[in-house]
Order: sequence, then structure tokens, then C-alpha cells
Amino acid sequence: MEHQKRGEGKRSSSGWKASWVLEQMRKAVKENPSISGTSTNDMGNAFIWSAFEYYLRQPTDSYVVFSPVKYWKAQGLVKKRFIDGFAGDRFHFHARKHSCVLVALWSNEDAESNSFTVDGFDIVKGKLGAPVSLDFRKVDSLYSSRYYDKRKMNDDIDGGILLQKTGNEATTQKKRLKPRWNKNILGYMVADGVGFDNPELHSILVSAGIFNGNGFYLRRDNFLQKLPMFAASRYISYNGSWTERGRVMKSADGADKFLKDAASGKLDQWLLRTLLFTCLEYQNHMRSFTGGDGRTYRNELCLDTTNGSTVASETLEKLDRRVRESELLAAWSRVLEEAKETTLYDSSLTYGFYQIGEELNTWHESPNGKKGRIYDYPSLNGSIRTLKELNKEYYLKEIVPKLFEYEFLK
Repeated sequence: MEHQKRGEGKRSSSGWKASWVLEQMRKAVKENPSISGTSTNDMGNAFIWSAFEYYLRQPTDSYVVFSPVKYWKAQGLVKKRFIDGFAGDRFHFHARKHSCVLVALWSNEDAESNSFTVDGFDIVKGKLGAPVSLDFRKVDSLYSSRYYDKRKMNDDIDGGILLQKTGNEATTQKKRLKPRWNKNILGYMVADGVGFDNPELHSILVSAGIFNGNGFYLRRDNFLQKLPMFAASRYISYNGSWTERGRVMKSADGADKFLKDAASGKLDQWLLRTLLFTCLEYQNHMRSFTGGDGRTYRNELCLDTTNGSTVASETLEKLDRRVRESELLAAWSRVLEEAKETTLYDSSLTYGFYQIGEELNTWHESPNGKKGRIYDYPSLNGSIRTLKELNKEYYLKEIVPKLFEYEFLK
């Protein structure tokens, strides 16, 4: 912050990364695979690591750490005995968003603390609120280590196109992924990292590979078992309270149980509900279009059957449609019907919810210099907003509980 005040550049403000402490910390991380390499990217972690490394000398020493809990929960930076602590909302101190910060008292005694519970306190109208019980559980494995589909099929064809996160073709971006095409590829999913900083950058679903990678190709033979990762990555966007952000993270620790129950058929209906949510989730950026490689890319994870059934619509024939599902599907039908009345509608395309919102729900700026949008199709815009809200409620009630049960969220 001091560098920013003085107007100094990025190189000066990151000078701490060349410090002696960071040099020693990098060596320690390299020698200890249980510590995440990303821990060296945070200046706060340098203080935490150096305190245990250089200042605490005997078992009776202890250390109070005021920090988001990622250093312990996901980065493996502290393996000491947890004595006590409490949590609060970082927003009341220095953060832009409401999020959880832990004040932890650690003993300088080696121990594997896998979970603990503390009281959390908010500040309400200038006064300390009533305590709420918050549990913290360690994350041991990432989605990429247990769930990512890293197969390369014998009939995969190298080449094709790469996309931006908006689902449009990438042109000027530096490409880090080698494009691949196969008729069994539905799209490309990104659900990386453990935290929820910038969740829209870490929960991506598009119709072909994305230019910067960090995900995997979604295939027809197992896509249903992969969708919970995408669903889990939307959690903080729909429940961003201070008790959740910074405390709840993504995990693959329940993979054995999940894969066993999924294979047995126990989760069939829940996986279908997760598919329904995904089809109607606005962050699903799959589009239908003709790519620069001349191929037609069709959005198969949507419910527009104007030009024939999609993979999603065929799969969802097995879904038990209760009141909530019927309500969602009726809301989607209204959106699609109104989309077909717009001037830009192309009857040759198969439209998903996002493509309708971005390409057909057109708008213009308010006149007289006023800020705001005036939508060209108010009824369509209203139907889109209604469907977004219904899908959010469906997600929180029908999808989230099992995401916690199988530790996609932890």
C-alpha cells in the first residue's frame, strides 16, 4: 500500500518477493511437498512462516495469527496445535467484501489439526453481535487431482479453436492450451483453485477449449459426474455472507465416497438436478456458433430443442419432475418463446440461457445522459431475471446440501 501511495510501479511493490525471508521460505516449501507452492505468493504467509521458523523456540511459546484461514486450511503452512480462537468479518477492518477472518492462537507444538470450531462475531450497528458457531475443516486434495478428466482419446484430433471465458473465439489472447476436437467432447470446464476469490474466473464452462487452460475437456461418457465441480464453484456467488467467504473452500476430499455412490446409482436424481441447474445457470457460457476452423459448435448443455434434442434434454428425460423442476422448466420456456420474437434470433442456432441473455436481450443507454439501461424487450428481460432467481433458489435448496455432504464444498 505504501508503494501505491508513492505511485511506484508493480516491480517495486513486489520487491518483498526478492527478500531473504522469501528465499528461505521457497527452499522450505520445495523440500516439503505438503506445503502448497502458492503459499509463497502471499506476503502475509511470509510473516506466518518466519515466526514459526525463527521466533518460536520452545513448546511453551505460542503465536496469535490474524489472517484468512487459507494458510492452514489449504496451504499446509501451519502444522501446530490449535489452542483457541474466534472469527470476524474482514469487511469491518480492511476488506472490500464481507469475508471471514480467523484470529487463531497456535501453540508451538507439532500436531495435525484437521478441524476445529470457534465462535464468530459480527459487528451490528457498532456493537458486537451474538456469537455464531463456525467450523473449520482442512482441505487435502484439489479437484484437479481427483476429478479432472485428463484422458486423451486415440481419435482426438489436434487443432481447432480456443475460446475466451465469454464463450467467444479467442483471437489476440496468448494461448497456453493446445486445441483439441472430438465428436465426444461437449465443451471445456474450469473449476480450479480452492478459494472463491474472483469466482467468475474459476467457474467456466464453454463450448471448446479456453485459451489459458487450467481445466479439462468435458466428454459425453462421464460429463454428469463432472458437473458438481462447476456447481460448487458457484457457491459464493449465491451465498456470499461473511461466514462463508474465506471459510468454505473447494475440495476433492470426498472423492472416494462420491465416485462409489455415483457408480451405484444412489446419486442419479441429484446428478440430473445438477444438470438442470447447469443448463439454466447464467455462468454456463456455452454458445452455438461456427468456429474459425469451419466446424459447427453446438451447445449440448442447454434445453433448446428447436433443432432437435440436445445431450442435456435427452439425459433429463430420466429426471423426476417435481414442483420445483416444473416451475424452472416453465420459466425457461417463457424465456425461449420470448427470445424467438427478437429481431436477432437465428432459427438455425441452438440457444442456451447465457447466449439468449448476451445476444438477444438487447438494450440501449438511457437518454438525457442518465445512467442505466433501457431494454428493447422488457418482457424478455423480466423473464430472464425471474429464471435467474428461481435457479438460484433451486441451487441453494437442491444442490448445495450434497455438495457439502460429498465435500465438494468444505
